Amino acid sequence: MRSRYSAFARNDTAYIDRTWDPATKPPADKGGADESSEAVEWLGLEVKATRAGGPEDSQGMVEFVARCRVNGVDGQLHEVSRFRKEGDAWFYVEGDFVERGTAARSAPKTGRNDPCPCGSGKKFKKCCGAREVNN
Repeated sequence: MRSRYSAFARNDTAYIDRTWDPATKPPADKGGADESSEAVEWLGLEVKATRAGGPEDSQGMVEFVARCRVNGVDGQLHEVSRFRKEGDAWFYVEGDFVERGTAARSAPKTGRNDPCPCGSGKKFKKCCGAREVNN
């Protein structure tokens, strides 16, 4: 993820194309990295959450916020991206934009009858879930 952000910041379209999963990469004239990216000034990257993506994993997820300036107007890209690993190389598969004011869930929602994620051994509805209802 960080290497792709750096490639966007340097306008290294060859690296961006090379690290995009061929099965999901749009045609060059349909939204891939191109000369129009020169108008974007990238200002910073914040990785909010990750899931999997370690040395032994074949897939991973990264939630990030990339700050930018386009034609003098500040903005940000908040996305949850999915990657797949082939050999030693990671490829960007696709991403979902996160709307302002919403938070992406980095883990599946805990069901009422699931074990509580706090480790108490109780059902969620009788432990931390009960606190959510009472607050």
